Amino acid sequence: PVSLSHQSSSVIMLRPCAELPRRGSLSHLLLRAASTAASSAPAPSSSAAATNAVSISSSSSCCSPSLFTSSSSSSSSRSTAPVAAASSGSSSYPSSSSSSSPSPSHWARPDPQQGQRRSFFWSGKPQGNLLGIEGLQAAADFPRLAVIAVEEAKGELASVSDKTAEEIVTALDNASNCLCRIADAAEMVRNVHPDPKYVSKANQAVQGVAGYMGEVNINRPLYEGMLRSEKEASFEKLDEEARVVLKHMRVSMEHEGVHLGEQEKEYCLKLLEADQQLAFDIVQRQEALRQDVEGREQDGGAWISLDAAKECLAPVLTRLKTKNVSGGQQVWIPADSAYAHQVLRTSSCPNTRREVFDSQHSDALGDQQMAMLLATRQQLARVRGYATWNDYAGREAIVRKPNDFLKAAWERMRPGVEADLRQLRADKQRLGLGDGKLAAWDMQILMNRSRQEHSMEDSTIAQYLTYGSMMNGVDLIANKLLGLNFQMEKPHDGEVWHPSVQKYTFRDQDEVAGVLYMDPFARAGKTMSSAQFTLQGSKVLRDGSRQTPKTSLVYALSPDAPTLPLQHAVIFMHEIGHAVHSLLSQSRYQHLSGTRGTVDFVEFPSHLFEHFVQDASCLSKYARNMQGEYMPEEVQKRCRRNRLRYAHYEAVQQLVYAAVDQAFYSYHPFDHFAPDEDPALMAEGVKGQIQEALSIFDNDIDTGSFSGSFTELLGLSKGANFDHLVHYGGSYYCYLFNRALSAHVWQKSFQEDPFAPSVGEPLRNMLQGGSVVQSMDVIQALLPPNERGFRPEEVPLDAFINMISVE
Repeated sequence: PVSLSHQSSSVIMLRPCAELPRRGSLSHLLLRAASTAASSAPAPSSSAAATNAVSISSSSSCCSPSLFTSSSSSSSSRSTAPVAAASSGSSSYPSSSSSSSPSPSHWARPDPQQGQRRSFFWSGKPQGNLLGIEGLQAAADFPRLAVIAVEEAKGELASVSDKTAEEIVTALDNASNCLCRIADAAEMVRNVHPDPKYVSKANQAVQGVAGYMGEVNINRPLYEGMLRSEKEASFEKLDEEARVVLKHMRVSMEHEGVHLGEQEKEYCLKLLEADQQLAFDIVQRQEALRQDVEGREQDGGAWISLDAAKECLAPVLTRLKTKNVSGGQQVWIPADSAYAHQVLRTSSCPNTRREVFDSQHSDALGDQQMAMLLATRQQLARVRGYATWNDYAGREAIVRKPNDFLKAAWERMRPGVEADLRQLRADKQRLGLGDGKLAAWDMQILMNRSRQEHSMEDSTIAQYLTYGSMMNGVDLIANKLLGLNFQMEKPHDGEVWHPSVQKYTFRDQDEVAGVLYMDPFARAGKTMSSAQFTLQGSKVLRDGSRQTPKTSLVYALSPDAPTLPLQHAVIFMHEIGHAVHSLLSQSRYQHLSGTRGTVDFVEFPSHLFEHFVQDASCLSKYARNMQGEYMPEEVQKRCRRNRLRYAHYEAVQQLVYAAVDQAFYSYHPFDHFAPDEDPALMAEGVKGQIQEALSIFDNDIDTGSFSGSFTELLGLSKGANFDHLVHYGGSYYCYLFNRALSAHVWQKSFQEDPFAPSVGEPLRNMLQGGSVVQSMDVIQALLPPNERGFRPEEVPLDAFINMISVE
């Protein structure tokens, strides 16, 4: 079975839903949306397929089984970092475009910034090796090459148990490399290729490789050979990377149960399968509820007046269920549907919003599924030798006590969020939405109206944030900061999967350091809006040459819209940070290349790169409008005002979501209930644990601006409204942590001259190290010596608070 480790390079994540599950339900703790962060693989059509279908959460690889991945969150594909959504119910990260595939003429339309036809679109014949993989010239080649890769891996691992420690780690990494090279390419292709034949055959390749990996992960002779080699004197003579890789591989095999007796091993594998199946079932159910237009009344919802529905849903009224009552007609709004979300965002009637909001507070089946998922993961953690899933997820994290960091951050952010709530209450009155205190059902419409009010200002900023401008920014970072050449190159025939895909190289003088494929535009067949796929890691080959890292960045920008909203530009640069980390890696073994590391370490470069957009002075160096004019100072100020709009509110949302994540995965249902207990009782126990965590915030804030509970106002009503417990279990804190850490590093080292070679050199050294050494020391090396030495839990917060505070 494919590993479901949230710290291993892959996480099973099958089609997260695109709207809010019910507030107050445990299923609402899961999956608010693909738009909140996670990319998804095509859903398997059967439970058998579910165990092998791999997708991504902060990152992943179809080479997920533990032996062949880093022990942390990494590898093939990395989606956008989750950001706590505003109460509008949508993330600050964009969802995938639902527009139809553009016609060929769209791809040739003039670039407004250049004033000429885009010359970078591939127009050669499709024959050739896709992604430069020898023999990959047609869809049918994927499963054929997967079979070849498996045979090559078997050859590498033959008699490996009799080899020395260095021979073992080399053989294992060679086997992993040949498998991942085809499987990681297939993982990307099945998510982005426009040809269904390629998607289907790539899926076969992923499952074929994953099946073999599952066998290797429980190969006892191989495991015993690794154990023996670690005890030999020659092991201590290995370099640090080799020792770390071998240990990671051995521990990862133990997480699959290889070291257990047959009965315990079978139990471990059953837990893995149950975990994967529960995750799949939960996500599929939420997706079905979201897409159910009519909605069964037993699944929850609200009847609202026809007039209220016309205000919000006029274009789709004919699709909705209606009934006649004495006062006229009513329309049924399913609780978990996109229509409910639209009503909460746009209805001017507070009673209508409240009715829909209240309808989302109960989901008994979802609650029970979540309780069983938690129980399964806690049992799996204990089989692996950890007290809780939190301990397992954080086994190699640089932050050892996430709650200490969250508590310190709350103390600093509370005054700011209280100020935001006072402003929101004033906005409610000013916008004619009522004179009373804020209520939970006011938040989505307030956020939506705020966006509408500032749309003109936002569009002014966006004029300078074209796709071309962003690529100019990447060139500036590469050239000025990192001392590299960033060059667009013509792909070989058949090398790319769509005419709009561009090929770039990072070059150190004449040597290619890494290859970047950019797939920027929305089209039919893309299953994600923003993701990074590692296609090939850094590795020293047998002949002493270095394997060139390759990665692809996938976005869903509109080909008809030449500009990006500010937040989309931040996402763009976030993904560039992941890509550069992957491409500049110079690890000896691909196992720890680039972003194949623990999630709270590998998220640092991507968050640091966000500052090249968030710091408006950087934008002035590369952001130009269609006339080629650089961003003036006044627009730079607008960028800062835009970024500060309710910034504390959204940051506290993220903090509380992280606290819920920690509380959820510290609770073991079987410590309180028998395994055969009624799941409904276990669900109540889990909800009680979450309520206790939320009460800390509810009891520690000025309530003068709102009615009800504070966490209800954040969108975590009654149970919780958190959507990353499946995909980011035990590690959600890392995004807020890296926002704070990157802000501190930026202020102390980069802010004065962001593109200075003097700060670029230590950054390049860090990126070249990949994820071999994952520690705060590596990150703190970017700081002046007098600013180093703090514990991760005590990261200085002044810079972050300043970044989200009104001047």
